[in-house]
Amino acid sequence: MPLRKKIRVLVVDDSAFMRRVLKDILESDPEIEVCCEARDGVEAIEKVKQHRPDVITLDVEMPRMNGLDALKFIMNKYPTAVIMVSALTQEGADATIKALEYGAVDFIPKPSSSISINMRELKDEIIAKVKEAAKVPIKFLQFKRRRLLREQLTKVRKREEAARRAVAIAASTGGPQSLLKVFEKLPGELDAGILLVQHMPPGFTRSFAMRLDRISRVNVKEAEDGEVVYKNWAYVAPGDYHMEVVNRGGKPTIKLYKGPKIHGVRPAADPMMKSVAEVFGRKTVGVVMTGMGRDGAEGIVAIKKKGGITIAQDKETSIIYGMPKAAAETGMVDYIVPLDKIADTIVMALRKIPR
Repeated sequence: MPLRKKIRVLVVDDSAFMRRVLKDILESDPEIEVCCEARDGVEAIEKVKQHRPDVITLDVEMPRMNGLDALKFIMNKYPTAVIMVSALTQEGADATIKALEYGAVDFIPKPSSSISINMRELKDEIIAKVKEAAKVPIKFLQFKRRRLLREQLTKVRKREEAARRAVAIAASTGGPQSLLKVFEKLPGELDAGILLVQHMPPGFTRSFAMRLDRISRVNVKEAEDGEVVYKNWAYVAPGDYHMEVVNRGGKPTIKLYKGPKIHGVRPAADPMMKSVAEVFGRKTVGVVMTGMGRDGAEGIVAIKKKGGITIAQDKETSIIYGMPKAAAETGMVDYIVPLDKIADTIVMALRKIPR
């Protein structure tokens, strides 16, 4: 039998120590080889041109040319699956969200201390992300500058009425750039609360919620424990916390907690979706979008059993067709639609649900 072709990775980081740590981690898997290394964005572009790697791990903060500028150039000239390596700072988080919007497939948080120990603890996650990135079709890897909404967004920030209907959304790999496309199409007067789980570590979900808020007519914020779910507001589960909805004093209320990881992640979508189904019953719309794994499938079943309406992203527009596939295989999905139809399908589903 012919030997299986290895996934060739370019490691880009201004720290020689970090390059060594990442190289050791990646090459511990027999299916991966580090074909080359680079110290900054300028060198990275040259290495991409020479070696055409399958995947790039790209540091955000580097001298001469930073990761964002390198990413834009690479995606324009040599579209390649990129995983960002980001510092756990506000600036690093903001840059990472922008990188995901520009076409990076995923990211790895770079610990601020005890780097080698913490990075090796992330070994399985890093290897899994590189393997998934290598499968992403090239059509998802071209840099596209976002077209801003022409009209000035005017939002009603008041939280006047607790939500009586809910939209529960699950997303993972490929989710940030896909969710931006969904949220910019949602109407401001949705007359429902939105609960969103996007698999992200702590420090990044707040930046992501702020980015969604800037492009959406719906109000978006990172969820806080004990706050009421209001209509026309979206709540993003914070990194490292599971999020559920409970009925407290007759109002849907957010509960955050640090339970065991589910499907290897925290936050996980399944507990959120199940709790939304319990509180809102048939007045729930469940949505599972791009991502690896099967998180959200059990949530879809729970929502459907309560009489809610369920939606999954189709294979053709999913950067990673893992979660939507698992949801569809339950036989409980009402609508399987492309990315550009998800917002419209949510609105259509809500029209079918009594207020």
